[in-house]
Amino acid sequence: MPVPNRLAGARRARRLACTALLPAAVLAADVDPAAPARPAAAGAIDVLTYHYDGQRTGWNPNETALTPASVKSSRFGLLRTLAVDGIVLAQPLLVSGFRMPDGSTHDVLVVVTAHDSVYAIDASTWATLWQVSLGKSQSSDDIGCQQVAPEYGALATPVIVRRGKGDATIYVVSATEPNAMEFHTRLHALKLADGTNERAAVEISPTFTMSDGSTLRFDPKAQWARAGLVHANDSIYVALSSHCDQNAEQISGWMQRYGTDLTLMKSLPMIQTPAGYQLAAIWMSGFAPAVDANGNVYAITGNGNFSRGGKDWGESVVRMDPTLGSVRDWFTPYKYRSLNDADADFGAGGVMLVPSEPGQAHPLAVAMGKDPTMYLLDRHELGKLQKNDAGALQVVPYGSAYGLWGGPAYWRAPTGGVVFYQTGFDRLRSFAVTTGPTPSIKATGATGTVDAGQGGSLPVVSSDGSTAGTGVVWVVHRGENLALEAYDAEKLGAPLFSGAAGTWTPGKGDAFVTPLQANGRVYVPGDRTVTVFGLR
Repeated sequence: MPVPNRLAGARRARRLACTALLPAAVLAADVDPAAPARPAAAGAIDVLTYHYDGQRTGWNPNETALTPASVKSSRFGLLRTLAVDGIVLAQPLLVSGFRMPDGSTHDVLVVVTAHDSVYAIDASTWATLWQVSLGKSQSSDDIGCQQVAPEYGALATPVIVRRGKGDATIYVVSATEPNAMEFHTRLHALKLADGTNERAAVEISPTFTMSDGSTLRFDPKAQWARAGLVHANDSIYVALSSHCDQNAEQISGWMQRYGTDLTLMKSLPMIQTPAGYQLAAIWMSGFAPAVDANGNVYAITGNGNFSRGGKDWGESVVRMDPTLGSVRDWFTPYKYRSLNDADADFGAGGVMLVPSEPGQAHPLAVAMGKDPTMYLLDRHELGKLQKNDAGALQVVPYGSAYGLWGGPAYWRAPTGGVVFYQTGFDRLRSFAVTTGPTPSIKATGATGTVDAGQGGSLPVVSSDGSTAGTGVVWVVHRGENLALEAYDAEKLGAPLFSGAAGTWTPGKGDAFVTPLQANGRVYVPGDRTVTVFGLR
């Protein structure tokens, strides 16, 4: 689980300011209140899921307004600080050109908070279109885990299903505590039009009969949903994790499959045999499970039991069939025992499916966690557990002493595919992907110049397709003072832009957040804020 590196505290910057809870959704006193229109050249896209697509590339290939040149110019900067009522760990989402019940059309920014609120905000006027509460959030003190404080609420990135101009549903998980020490985890389906329930929320409470006949149960006090939700196969998938590795002898990570009508279709635990120390939680620092073209679902588990018999999948990349009938394939690092012993969760990072080229023999995936080792995997044969990781296509020692609480991003550059990673206290790096008969991934030699905060970052990329001179990599520099950094995707080097993006109060856990870039704007989650950047 996301236990900060012991050296991290000494490296944190002192917090310079505290973000106050502002009385309205709009606020930044030093910014002109007239909202600039969406740049016409930026186009208009929907961002309905974590990191843009099921492969989790983090790539928006439809951005023409924000280029290295425009981002480096004096025109780019802070537009707004939007105030909300709790920590924002989930990536904001965006629905463009949505028709509301009164006939008006809006670009709708969707934000969820640890206070169990859902906001729909007009991305042009900054007005709150509606706000709803999903219930009373869980007290971190009552949970007994301060990975997020002071409350646990809606922390996983929702997923939005859009069916038409004015028809869309937000699927979101809430953690609630209506009465002291009474805990619930629920899946909601809200109408984007007004925030009302499309249907009644359902309790998330999976059970499983273990190999010895005992019953494994989800524990809403010891567990939560942190990884982003998934819409695929006409289903909603919800991954479940653990709080501070509590109750490790009795809980497991889970993958849940629901119909879009919230009917439970299947529960798949990551532990199926009594193992003493179970866990194998799916949290990935908020990264969502990935989905391939055949509907298979991929995730990485954290520390926990692993069995060669294929019943327990701790410290593993797992591929689950669309029905969640079983784990069909997996990759487990040969040193999984030492990862367990050191609490160096493989599952602190997310798995990304590298986009394939025509005629490519090996569909690829990349994965890395707290241990700074990058694995290039064949999605058709992940590699299971083999001595010296012989089942992986490539094992790449990352070259940093610190690992990752986050995940990668991808851009198909003019020269081919590029993967971006940034581990803790290290610089942003890029890696060229070779997709031929002998696939490989190799450092390009390009790096940023600014070291990351605790756990690294969760980058995203914007560009005008593969056009040279248009790619920008966006990262949130974590710490007590958040900053948005932008890099030239082809060169990296010094940031094109670095701007203050709110604060993260000490004691509230770590800011394992990812930005949203869309329609000429960049949105940065924070402590009771979403900070908006763009061309002025």
